[in-house]
Amino acid sequence: MKRRALLTALAVVLANGGMGLAQSAPAHAHQRLRMGVLASRPLPAERADWAPVFDALQAALPQWQLYWELLDYPDMDRAVRARNIDVVITNPGHYVALHHQEGLSVPLATVRRRVGAQVVTALGGVAVVRADSPIRHWADLRGRRVAAVHAESLGGLALQRGEMLRVGVAPDDVHWLFTGMPHRAVLQAVLDGKADAGFVRDGVLEAALADGTVAPGALRVLMPQNVPGYPLAVSTPLYPEWPVAVLPSVPPAAHVALVRALLSLDADGPLPGGIAGFAPPQPYGAVEALLRTLRMAPFGVPTLTWQENLQRNAVPLATTAAVVATLTSWLAWTLHQRRRLRAALRDKSALLDEVAILAKTFDSAQGIVICDTDGRIIRVNRTFTAITGYGAEEALGHTPGELLRSGRHGPDFYRAMWQALRTHGHWEGEIWNRRKNGEVYAEWLAISALTDAVGKVRHYVAIFSDITWHKQAEAQIEQLAFFDPLTGLANRRLLMDRLEQAVRQARREDRWGAVLLVDLDRFKGINDTAGHDAGDAVLREVARRLQTVLRDQDTAGRLGGDEFLVLLPAVHEHRDAAALAARTVADKLVDALQAPIALDANTRVGLTASIGIALYGDRGEASAGADLLKAADLAMYSVKQAGRNGVAFFDPDMEAAVRQRHSLQQALADAIRDGALQLYLQPQVDRRGHIVGAEALLRWPRADGSLVSPGEFIPLAEETGLILPLGAWVIDRACATLARWQHQTRLVPLRLAINLSPRQFREPDLVDHVADALRRHAVAPAHLELEITESVFLGDLEAARRTLQRLKALGITLALDDFGTGFSSLAYLTELPFDVIKIDQRFVARLPQHRRADEAVVTTIIALGHKLGIQILAEGVETEEQARYLVAHGCHLLQGYHFGQPMPIEPFEQHITQIAP
Repeated sequence: MKRRALLTALAVVLANGGMGLAQSAPAHAHQRLRMGVLASRPLPAERADWAPVFDALQAALPQWQLYWELLDYPDMDRAVRARNIDVVITNPGHYVALHHQEGLSVPLATVRRRVGAQVVTALGGVAVVRADSPIRHWADLRGRRVAAVHAESLGGLALQRGEMLRVGVAPDDVHWLFTGMPHRAVLQAVLDGKADAGFVRDGVLEAALADGTVAPGALRVLMPQNVPGYPLAVSTPLYPEWPVAVLPSVPPAAHVALVRALLSLDADGPLPGGIAGFAPPQPYGAVEALLRTLRMAPFGVPTLTWQENLQRNAVPLATTAAVVATLTSWLAWTLHQRRRLRAALRDKSALLDEVAILAKTFDSAQGIVICDTDGRIIRVNRTFTAITGYGAEEALGHTPGELLRSGRHGPDFYRAMWQALRTHGHWEGEIWNRRKNGEVYAEWLAISALTDAVGKVRHYVAIFSDITWHKQAEAQIEQLAFFDPLTGLANRRLLMDRLEQAVRQARREDRWGAVLLVDLDRFKGINDTAGHDAGDAVLREVARRLQTVLRDQDTAGRLGGDEFLVLLPAVHEHRDAAALAARTVADKLVDALQAPIALDANTRVGLTASIGIALYGDRGEASAGADLLKAADLAMYSVKQAGRNGVAFFDPDMEAAVRQRHSLQQALADAIRDGALQLYLQPQVDRRGHIVGAEALLRWPRADGSLVSPGEFIPLAEETGLILPLGAWVIDRACATLARWQHQTRLVPLRLAINLSPRQFREPDLVDHVADALRRHAVAPAHLELEITESVFLGDLEAARRTLQRLKALGITLALDDFGTGFSSLAYLTELPFDVIKIDQRFVARLPQHRRADEAVVTTIIALGHKLGIQILAEGVETEEQARYLVAHGCHLLQGYHFGQPMPIEPFEQHITQIAP
């Protein structure tokens, strides 16, 4: 008897669940699409903007009959809940709520609005106060009256609340006044003194000023933000514009047709009115994160009136009433059956027939799970096993979470599910679970609580269906719309959209980026000789190699045929840096593509590519994405004309500069490897004019006898890392020279100074390398002087101190070069073990010109050296007058053309030995 009662109650629940699922998938026999748009402005203005859009959309979708209407928040919610519309266009915050509550799809597109001559795909919030208001900051709103249109408005409430929360102002700290649509009602409330401040979305204030609704100077924007390139005043950061989404009942074919139509509306020219068209969907994760932080719908617990509670809980109340009615009927029926059974047993056959019917219903096409009050499974049907992979014997006694939980949902998700079951006796929604084989799948799940006559829960019944195919269809729609089906790379539409965005961002941020157009050389021959299937295989392999070479932030795509495009983002401050980075990437692409491609076990083909590069980012160049693509194409064809298999820049001057820089870098590397560099020595004299040492200066002779300027190759060596092998060569060469001097009487006392670059100084093995060179050449450490500039101390003074102390412990002489020209600090002289301070030649060159500032700097440095017991050396002494002035003021050492120009080592040694003792 109890078994029959349970099956009877289950049949009622199955009927309710089946009916609900049938209602969620209405047919579209008449190819009709009903579209709802949230009206945030007066209806005439909204109709003027949206009517051209839907006219164009109807023309793009002749096979569908479109119906559209403008709705406020309550009407939109009712229409979605009743499934009276198929397509929703609303603000991002409202969309997130409907997505979670009503199962709206992922965004199909994002609205592009026209603001004057510009088109934007972002929106912001604005806070306004009267011009004479004392309110200046978000914190000033505490205790004030603030007007807004609706509790679910994003630009008119959520964005501003996010800024308030950031400075510590909670929602309960202000007095809210909700005016309802349109947004201008908020402005009027502030003007009438009903509110101290008002929140609206961007553009509302400008429109009111334009039509005279608000007098100029009557209102002021609170906390205006500086957003480069954005045409409207905002008080908050920017978020994506309104999305377009569809209800679950819309078939996949309509998804694809709608996406294509939306993204192509402005292909023949811009649409009239305020709606310029639609862009690929923007990411709305930041909107959802903001709503979660603010605990706004659907993530908060709003306070509802009894009418709203009744309206929102109509379905659970009806379900509960149906269950109660069913159980009441069941009880009456049971009593009646008991009386009948006492009278006769001939009804047994009819009862068995009824049980068979219920058992047949239990084995339906949907998975069914029955759990006890502890949530443990007591029965499953065969569809459950087919979907999950778990047999009945494996499932019994376990909770569904123990078997199926995928890990994609956090504790809050399941806590909210059980709260709904305890409160309403029903929960329904989308959930990700895991099959027995480990595969994660999506399902639509409806859970109902079965109670007895007194309302106590006896069982939970869950009905679910696998909707993985639906998720796959959504992903396939996006893949077909924006990606090349052969290679999986971005297609032309997505590439051009990202290119336009990159150009705009580069202009706003004053940065430089590059576009590389890659064309495969003689690809047609592969198709002609090996067939199109082989050609397709080659294109797929090329795409794979492109992705292997590029970074995550780079975009690779296929324009069509054998042409590929690579977009390098604008991250460089200077044009030449962007050009060098682009050339580096192009060289890597050329190398990657040259490796042979195996078509089969016996056939291998080789590839070369012609690559054209165009740079973008100059504000003075009004280059759109199409113009940039054309420039790269012209550069690519110049490579074709020059014989293919090469790289060319659209800008001839830039190409020449990059080639020259590459050539110089390669030549420098070869010179270091081949020992083609030389050390020149410049004498250093004491106060009596006697040579006491020399500074070693690096020189690079050309084949014609001229010298490459150190100012040209030293910075290049620093930037490319060649300074490390170059510096190691200088240390070794200087120690070898000192070792030779130890065997010549006139050269033994001399000290030899060499310069250490900042990059070389920061190498962890510098001290070990210097010690090894001194030991190998058996040189007295005191004869080697290392000159260091102040720039090495700016990053980590403590690390620099440790390195200098280790060098000093070797017995080496340490000199502080160019003192007084950088970030000079007396702390360097008192805390660091320097033996020599070198006065920069810029100060010496102006002596003696009776300029008090220069003379004061020089004499102060000399006096400071005397006080600290540090020798002072003046660089750049070129006249006898300068030398006398420095000696008269106590300078210890002098260096400059007045005492000798830099010369090779051998002439320097001959010069010393010829001087009379």
